[in-house]
Amino acid sequence: MVSCKKEQTTGDLFISTEYDGVGEENVEVWLYESYDKFMRYEYLDNQFSDEYGEVYFYELDPGWYYIEAEKQKSSLFKIYAVDSLEIKVSRRTNKILVLTPAD
Repeated sequence: MVSCKKEQTTGDLFISTEYDGVGEENVEVWLYESYDKFMRYEYLDNQFSDEYGEVYFYELDPGWYYIEAEKQKSSLFKIYAVDSLEIKVSRRTNKILVLTPAD
């Protein structure tokens, strides 16, 4: 008997968005496949954080990704974060994005 178990070739990404030490909901999070695409605003995917400040991206190809997050808190106040990380095969990468007031 031969087993045909398919080997996983992707990884997942879990992001927690936080502001002032608390999960921040409704933060828009963009995922970019490279620095060049980040600089040209050519994102792979985007989502809004849930009520716990969490976002999941599933089945990503391995490699380096850039993430950007932003939320308009009021008409005069915006919070923002940007970072990069590596996705590895068969792993879930966890990232906490600490949002700070944008300049």
